[in-house]
Amino acid sequence: MADSGFSEIPKAPVADLDLSVPGQREEWERRVMALAAWRLEQARERLAAMGIVDENGDLRSGELPPDMLPDSDTSLETG
Repeated sequence: MADSGFSEIPKAPVADLDLSVPGQREEWERRVMALAAWRLEQARERLAAMGIVDENGDLRSGELPPDMLPDSDTSLETG
């Protein structure tokens, strides 16, 4: 991903392809996989920014956050 914080979103259009042609079906699959990889990277970056995962995408902790522990005063009603 670019350092500017912006990258072009890949697209997976099908209108320009004839999926009955093997090479064009492979091109569409390549587009879909590029889009999926981009979405996964965006999600990983958001989770890393929130401190949930490290730079490798591994969970930083297996512990529940304090507001989710059984003795927390937080509830659906109180937020």
